Amino acid sequence: MVCGALFLCGAALAQPASYAIGGQHFSNDAMTTADLFSLSQQQFNFGTARSMAMAGAFTSLGGDMASMVINPAGLGMYRSGEVALTPMLSISNSSTPGTGSFESNSNTRFAMGNFGGVFNVYEGSGKLLSFNIGVGYTRLADFNYNTSFSVPSAQRASIADAMSVMLEAGGVGINDSDKIIQEGFTDWGVDPAFWPGVAAYKTYLVGMNDFGVWYPEEIGANAMIESGSSVRSRGSAGEFSLSIGGNIDNKLYFGVTFGVQSIYQKKSLYYGEAYSYGGGNGYDSGDMAVDADGVPLTSVMQAMGMRQSVRLDGTGVNFKLGVIYRPTPALRLGFAFHTPTLYALERRYDLAMSTVSLGATSETDFTTHEYTSDAVSDVLEDDGPNTWEFASPTRMMFGASYTFGPFAVLSVDYERAWYNGIRVKGMPYLPYGAGEGDFKQDFKHYFKGSNNLRVGLEVRPVPSVAVRAGYGYVGSMLKEKGTILSQPATEEMNYLTAGLGFKLGRACYIDLAYCYSKAESTEYMLFYGNRYPDMVSSEPAEIYESDRFKTDLTRHNIALTFGVRF
Repeated sequence: MVCGALFLCGAALAQPASYAIGGQHFSNDAMTTADLFSLSQQQFNFGTARSMAMAGAFTSLGGDMASMVINPAGLGMYRSGEVALTPMLSISNSSTPGTGSFESNSNTRFAMGNFGGVFNVYEGSGKLLSFNIGVGYTRLADFNYNTSFSVPSAQRASIADAMSVMLEAGGVGINDSDKIIQEGFTDWGVDPAFWPGVAAYKTYLVGMNDFGVWYPEEIGANAMIESGSSVRSRGSAGEFSLSIGGNIDNKLYFGVTFGVQSIYQKKSLYYGEAYSYGGGNGYDSGDMAVDADGVPLTSVMQAMGMRQSVRLDGTGVNFKLGVIYRPTPALRLGFAFHTPTLYALERRYDLAMSTVSLGATSETDFTTHEYTSDAVSDVLEDDGPNTWEFASPTRMMFGASYTFGPFAVLSVDYERAWYNGIRVKGMPYLPYGAGEGDFKQDFKHYFKGSNNLRVGLEVRPVPSVAVRAGYGYVGSMLKEKGTILSQPATEEMNYLTAGLGFKLGRACYIDLAYCYSKAESTEYMLFYGNRYPDMVSSEPAEIYESDRFKTDLTRHNIALTFGVRF
């Protein structure tokens, strides 16, 4: 099952046809279902070192600055002020089974997990015992990772085949005033959805025959193809929070948070292919590059490389409401409701391609050959008014915690997040051939609400030392396992946490935390460009797609909180 494909109608063809175009290196000109899905995923185990060490199970626990983004009712448990700072170190590593690596798949980054303060503004003797205000920043998602892999040589579809279908799907011709022109990219009118195909034409990877059909003109039908792919992602999502929390009779705690989220991500993508024909260059005796009819090619493509860059930068706003109730002094029950976050994101996209060909000195002499000049496209850049607005899932959290005197506390959280409720709002620009309703249908048809669990334990062997541990599980958001998205996205995740806390006198403390997480991604293809003739047509379907891949991402996060209470 493929989700987020680009379906187009080729009205210019003699026989009507439909198309499916997409994949990791074909779906970067605009936001896809997978992009919105990934940007909506948040973790609540970043925050302070204490909350990280207990897996973020703070819906009922409270008394921590992480409460601002989990359950603001937890601020009502403060009876004094506090300021704290939490720097963190994140180490990520990706692996794609069945492939080889040609670059480092590790990434190490320093970041800020949390900072802020809680201020006690009211102390009373009536029903309302205290009222607190909290301001701070909390990291919610980490977009820092590297992935790269190479696929061994085999006779498979080339990305050039899929690009040919792409140009056909867009009705893109040569020397048309609003299509590809020979002079360059300055005044061409091709939608960004077809830029990979445009750059392929500019670098001689594809051409158009006398019948107006696009095809890979310099790649032999007998080519062995070795391919490689890499993605470098940098960025994060975090929330600046303004929260209030109150305490009614030490029984009921309430709170509200107004959150402003900040998102930044820059992805650099590379895809390349190298072509060989047994002898390695297509011209050795008995190892010629030939076309589909067995005729030797006079100019043979040796390699191609495509580089793309995508930058997202924007903000979102939300509200969080919460309550915590203590039926007994040892038991706490918590509930929190998170409204959807309404995002507005600016997007910038650029692409460039290069190729290397090997040409014979004559059409009949295949023993003497020379390299032609490398072909490099101009940089295609899309930095227009592409403001993407969408709403992330609604979240509800339920929690229970039990305190065993001054010695230990056990906390359990359950979270439900409705990913099938993600919605695109009022887009001035949408992917070619797509509308807001298509996004809505994708999310309703392919996605569901996820079930997430967090468990945290804190033990104090002596009053000044705390030992902490936790476990978290993020359940699948997809209705059917094996759904293929246009971009890889986290489907399930497990994480284990541990930490220590030390009181340094009456006012200061230091907390240390470690979190290991392993995320399982959805399956994805590097590219696909398929043509499906009309039902009455006798033409066969043309299927050009890469192998399917699945990349797992592991992270090691280390956080240290310095705090002062006053």
